Amino acid sequence: MTEKQHMIFFDIDGTLLDEKTGRIPESAGRAVRRARERGHLLFLCTGRCQIIWPREVLDIGFDGAIGGCGTHIVCHGRELFHSSVEPSLQSEIVEDLLRFHIDGVLEGRDGSYFRPDYWMPVVKAIFEENGTFSSLCQGFWQDRDRDFDKMALWYDHTSDMEAFRRRYEEKFSFIARDPTFYEVVPKGCSKATGIEFLCEKFGIDRADTIGIGDSTNDLPMLDYTGTSIAMGSGNPDIFPAVDYVTAPVMEDGIEKALKKFGII
Repeated sequence: MTEKQHMIFFDIDGTLLDEKTGRIPESAGRAVRRARERGHLLFLCTGRCQIIWPREVLDIGFDGAIGGCGTHIVCHGRELFHSSVEPSLQSEIVEDLLRFHIDGVLEGRDGSYFRPDYWMPVVKAIFEENGTFSSLCQGFWQDRDRDFDKMALWYDHTSDMEAFRRRYEEKFSFIARDPTFYEVVPKGCSKATGIEFLCEKFGIDRADTIGIGDSTNDLPMLDYTGTSIAMGSGNPDIFPAVDYVTAPVMEDGIEKALKKFGII
């Protein structure tokens, strides 16, 4: 690549943050800082909502972030965009999730909400992890001040996920993350719409954007950016959709990818 300015987007979990060890390799932080020193714009692009962005990731130093799969955008400490689910629709969703016996997390910029009788092991683990961020991340679906932007839904043989999906598929995109997990995002919001918004703001051509991710919820980002990179430790289902598969997270995948494309 030439020395022109690029805008580079990084997923968090499984991309910057290794999911097995819970660590960020030193090489990733070094690569991000070097790219910013060279004048490139670097953004997080994550399904996580702002209240659960890890401090150790933010401390690396980014120009901003696209959070909640495109429902929230911040840049240089200023909020540029935020969209939450309309309150009456939130109440309808909660009733149906309880009726169809679906577990999960209703995720918002300022809080996360659980069903009071959450039972899926992964949801129990998220509840505990969320408590390390803030008590606001351990709210419940019936809370009066509940406000959410997207959903992370898990289900088992006792659930009727198909009925829930049929009821809401015109209003939400259902991203299959594994056989019992959907990430559910309002139509019109995605990692790609967030990138498009920032390209217009900064006057950067789509061809001069780079996306780096590891999972199926990264596909809108990887499809939109001019250059798409998958982590070697990521979901192999996304490998055919990208320009380059770099090394795994803990084998300096970020640094190797940015070197390959002339960013650092």
